[in-house]
Amino acid sequence: MRLFPLLALVAGVLGGCGAQPQPQPPAPAASVDPAFNPTDAAWLGLMIPMDEQFLKILAFAPTNSTDPAVRRLAANLTVSHQAELKQLIALRDRAHLPTENAHFGHDMPGMMTEDEVTALQQLRGPAFDKVLRREIKDHLDQSALVTRSEKAAGQEPAVKQLATTIEKTRTTQSAHLR
Repeated sequence: MRLFPLLALVAGVLGGCGAQPQPQPPAPAASVDPAFNPTDAAWLGLMIPMDEQFLKILAFAPTNSTDPAVRRLAANLTVSHQAELKQLIALRDRAHLPTENAHFGHDMPGMMTEDEVTALQQLRGPAFDKVLRREIKDHLDQSALVTRSEKAAGQEPAVKQLATTIEKTRTTQSAHLR
């Protein structure tokens, strides 16, 4: 196991959390599929809540945006992230990892706080579009960043392949925002 990249991933994730992490009971070691190393588990445990929250904020676009381009962008990102989320969940389930979000309530790069999500939901028109575009960019950049750690230190081939695909997709999507 390559410990340094795992520590870098964990430090990056926890370093981005504004709230103190809540102690989580570890999953019984015997239940986790040994094909998945700790980096695979940490990456899946982070990417799933990132995508779930991202889909939540994208769902505001049809009613809150007045810009057809923002609505199209949100619709396209919704389709790709829904498909990706299904793959992430299938891998998590195959690994026998916990389904709880260990990052719930944490202030993390690439994710909005619950208060920010509520505030975004109240915005309309150009104000909404501006914040949503910024959050899209943050999500795409941060998820590409953590995905590089999985590619470098992950073990399970299907997880690493999905990470490669996601990083490429995120980089392309982010470039289109410029």
